[in-house]
Amino acid sequence: MPNRKWPEKITAVVKVGAGRGFVIAHRTKPRFQNLPKKIRLAPFVEDRLIVTAAHCLPLLPPANPANYNYERTFQRLLGPLFDKKTNVAAECRFVDPIADVAVLGAPDGQDLPEEAEAYDSLTEGVTPFLIANATSGAGWVLSLDGCWVRSRIELFSGFGVSMTIDPTEGGQSGSPVLDYKGRAIGLISVGKETVVEGSKVINGRTGPQPILTRNLPGWLLKPLNGNP
Repeated sequence: MPNRKWPEKITAVVKVGAGRGFVIAHRTKPRFQNLPKKIRLAPFVEDRLIVTAAHCLPLLPPANPANYNYERTFQRLLGPLFDKKTNVAAECRFVDPIADVAVLGAPDGQDLPEEAEAYDSLTEGVTPFLIANATSGAGWVLSLDGCWVRSRIELFSGFGVSMTIDPTEGGQSGSPVLDYKGRAIGLISVGKETVVEGSKVINGRTGPQPILTRNLPGWLLKPLNGNP
């Protein structure tokens, strides 16, 4: 199958530690909606967030909703996809170590203004991914050399609904799994599996992989689906 050229989508994939993540846009209504319409600043507020695999984080934040900003902010975690260094900080907004999903955002702009500015510089100039419901069929994943390659997506029932894709490689963790239209439906968590059949060694399918509409938090998905 031929590779797909989506340069605008590659720029929305970033380096997260030893893995990857991808930029999405989280839109919410601004505060003070009771103000006169002519002086409202915008119909929505957009926040650029990064979805990644939880195991790409250096550690998990404390399990405490009242933790301090510094306890959930990781320095030198992010960078452009093909840079060797990660010089940009990020704040963990959500993490599920069982589903292996995490959501990152800008560091606090008052406490860490330079770090917040660096995060904005990394994420604001790209076209964010749209999130869609996962279905079985043809899809795409980003190879290590930056090409969108075909991957066969299969959903199956078991403990809930799970997703498998074609074999992956080390370093692809956190990469988005796209449907045939280029919308993000999952991310890569589980790596390549080797299957032995008789005297042949073949690469088996990999999974279960996280499904975004099942494993991301409700506060994030509701505005994305057009219901702020």
